[in-house]
Amino acid sequence: MDKSQMLRLVVDDLGLLWPDILQKAPGRGSYLCMRGGCFSGMSDKRLGVLYRKCHISLPQWSGLEKRLNATIEQAVLGQMIRLKSLASVGRDAVMHQMWKNAPLLLILVNKSGQALQRQVMSAVEKRQELGLKTIPLNDVSEAWLMRVFQREKVSVVTLPVSRQTEKLQQWCVWHGHLKGCKVSDGE
Repeated sequence: MDKSQMLRLVVDDLGLLWPDILQKAPGRGSYLCMRGGCFSGMSDKRLGVLYRKCHISLPQWSGLEKRLNATIEQAVLGQMIRLKSLASVGRDAVMHQMWKNAPLLLILVNKSGQALQRQVMSAVEKRQELGLKTIPLNDVSEAWLMRVFQREKVSVVTLPVSRQTEKLQQWCVWHGHLKGCKVSDGE
């Protein structure tokens, strides 16, 4: 499996697993598959494989899930803050960017109005017909965007595609997979 779909987990002295999102932390560890299907039925029993390899303490899946969520959320917010100066925020600014030829990452909040969603998705379809790269990202919290852009309401944002936006996209997808997983401490 491609390491870009994996998250490195590092074991501390107490046997707790910690996410290493930048893959730079010292120490022994293992990799956790971050694709959607990998989280179905995740439990301490499935983490037991790491017990023999890294001597982790069990049970800890529910605690690990909280640490994963917190780490990924912090990484997403930090990346958005770093990319803030490149962002186009709001319907008018986003629609203006849509008609340029540059590849775009489109962040559209699910709770945004239906008219806005239809208008923006129509523009995305037209861009795709013209062969222009547009990456829609729908699983981003409106609270995150409000915090980053310091506005009362933020429904749509575009960013030019780059390595940083690829990381942002990946982390948002991972966060969505974590939200959808069923936590089980037992079997």
